[in-house]
Amino acid sequence: MEGYTTETEQLQALKKWWDQNAKWVIGGLLSAAIVVGGWKFWGYWQGKRAAEAASLYAAVIQAEGQGSNAAIDAAAKKVLHAYPNTAYGALSGLALAKSQFAQQHLSDAIDTLQGVIKHSPDAGLTIIARIRIARIQLQRDNAKEALDILKGYEKGAFAPTVQSLRGDAFLQLGETEAARNAFEQGLKASEPSSGLHRLLSLRLASLPEKVTPAVSPASATTAPKPTTPASAAKAGGQS
Repeated sequence: MEGYTTETEQLQALKKWWDQNAKWVIGGLLSAAIVVGGWKFWGYWQGKRAAEAASLYAAVIQAEGQGSNAAIDAAAKKVLHAYPNTAYGALSGLALAKSQFAQQHLSDAIDTLQGVIKHSPDAGLTIIARIRIARIQLQRDNAKEALDILKGYEKGAFAPTVQSLRGDAFLQLGETEAARNAFEQGLKASEPSSGLHRLLSLRLASLPEKVTPAVSPASATTAPKPTTPASAAKAGGQS
């Protein structure tokens, strides 16, 4: 999914691709598996499983389009029960967690997203799950837990989103300078034309100005005077 810098853009791209290619994917997988039959029965079986998972995931997409949390939950759980270790399982897990979040079942949503992290074969979907857990933890004022789940993912395609969340977490902890650094790193990694870039700019502008420590009058008067050739000679004559 190169070229997409936020989890929302990646998921939208996946769903758009699915809407355009679903029937060809399902039909193609079955046809290809059947064509290579005989001694390649394993390949046929794998292809059949992939087609079944794809077909079940289509019901998740349909339920999301209808906006029914009950339908999303039921359809997603079917995919997760039968095919948890597939990309379709991961996408269904993300859909289920989103539905659970909308219903304020936050602990259930975190558990579902942890399952995506554990089972997803796609690294990008795993990072999306981490980002969503971090958002939930921030909503629950668990800034340290949010930072922990994002640790090690500060760079890469998701860096702008990760750094934005890290900045929010640091602000919750009262660490303004750490938040400033995170927002600055996210700003550098984001596309100038993106909404996230503008948001990070606003977040930075809202922070208090960095305070430069000033030299106090007392420290200035007690500071040692520089040694001059004349004073050095005088001191030598007195010794």
